[in-house]
Amino acid sequence: MKRYYLVLTCFLLFAGLKAQDRQPSSAKYIFALEDVIQLAKEQSPNAIMARHTFRASYYTFRAYKAEFLPKLSLNTNPANYSHSIRSIESINSSGGYSITEVSANTFSSTANLSLTQSIGLTGGTVSLGSDFSRLQNLDDDTDRNTQYTTTPVKVSLEQPLNGYNSLKWQKKIEPLRFDEAKQNYIAQMEQVSSQAVDYYFALALAQISLNMAKTNYANSKELYEISQGRYMIGTIAEDALLQMELRYMQAESKLNKAQMDIQVKQSQLRSFLGFNDNVEIELQINPEIPSLKVSYDQALDYALTRSPSIISYNRQLLEAEQNVAQAKSRKGVTVSLSGSFGLNKTGHVFRNAYTPRFDDQEGVSMGIRIPILDWNQERDRYRNAQSRLEVVETQMKQMETDFRQNVYLQVMQFNMQEDQLRIAAKADTIAQKGYEVSRQRYLIGKVSVTDLNIADTDKDQAKMNYIAELQAYWNYYYTVRRLTLFDFRNNQAIDADFATLVGE
Repeated sequence: MKRYYLVLTCFLLFAGLKAQDRQPSSAKYIFALEDVIQLAKEQSPNAIMARHTFRASYYTFRAYKAEFLPKLSLNTNPANYSHSIRSIESINSSGGYSITEVSANTFSSTANLSLTQSIGLTGGTVSLGSDFSRLQNLDDDTDRNTQYTTTPVKVSLEQPLNGYNSLKWQKKIEPLRFDEAKQNYIAQMEQVSSQAVDYYFALALAQISLNMAKTNYANSKELYEISQGRYMIGTIAEDALLQMELRYMQAESKLNKAQMDIQVKQSQLRSFLGFNDNVEIELQINPEIPSLKVSYDQALDYALTRSPSIISYNRQLLEAEQNVAQAKSRKGVTVSLSGSFGLNKTGHVFRNAYTPRFDDQEGVSMGIRIPILDWNQERDRYRNAQSRLEVVETQMKQMETDFRQNVYLQVMQFNMQEDQLRIAAKADTIAQKGYEVSRQRYLIGKVSVTDLNIADTDKDQAKMNYIAELQAYWNYYYTVRRLTLFDFRNNQAIDADFATLVGE
């Protein structure tokens, strides 16, 4: 029995070790702000969605470009059987009419090969085609029961002579839409950078808060123990001891909250970066910032030429003008012209349908549409489109004014933030030094507990204010980048490798 239990124990121990080996091991990473931003651009869900959104726009643009390329298509109906009774009227020898019921029992096949090209300048369509058809009378037993009809070559043209040319408007709008998609992708990447700054500093603040909570807890515990000794020898009153005990309890409560808060902020940053739950992240906070001032005129020039918002304004104006042109074409007389020229031949034998001496096949037609009575429907649609155009023009002017104002405010705030950060850093240094002085003076009985608590609160608040101002600096910086799509640190336009992005 002892040997049995020994073997069982060894087996369970071995199985437990194997199970532990199968558990995913946790990994710890130490990131600076630049690392978090780079990871966010590479693997965050927001960045991935931005890439797929651009790819969708890219394939839409390719489909538009294909509209102006020749298209080759084959249309066929290989088998068509028909059985019916037809009435045929004829005049008999006495001058009267007679009706004969004829049975039609046929089998037919057709095929058409066509090459079509759109004409962007005129909005017309030209095509080159070839037709073939075979008709067999199943009730006819003679060698002439089958007829082949061929059109080896046929050129056709369909051209509106006035009215709305959709291809012309597509050539104006679609390239602009694709440029907007490009710039929008770059702007979305800069938005990802701004989000990375927010998540980074949220965890950084939680990390600093935890460190401060640990330090404050240790200091409060030490001072509380010292206060207990002083109270025992009668050098401080009971109310001072109670204040110190309360401070010690508050420090312990803040430490518990800080430990919970850092877990929450860790989870949020992991989720943003696309990591799993087994990744632990620790941040390095770099207090260095670039000494940089942005010129408003330069920033506005870049914003007006590169921002997707401005491109979007121009696109919306063109679309409104397109709607007006379309509505205008429908309210008046429209004329269209179509023509074709080709060669055709028929024969009861297949080879005879392709022998020389083809017959000509021509056709020309003109279509005219004249609205006579529509209860002013098209006129009202035209006026509606005109009103919408005026609304869009007014909205675009206001939006451009707001855009300019936003660029101005963001640039001014960024340029001022360096001074704000310098002041916050100086205040943090003074507050830290002031607390150490108050603490040492409290230890020798020169200041009260209340003064020490005030210095402690000021110390923590100054540190948090400094981190908040550092976050504001980078938020303003990446906001200016997103509005202008320009990297002022390296003095170059922000661009992307779109060919690699779409896999070309």
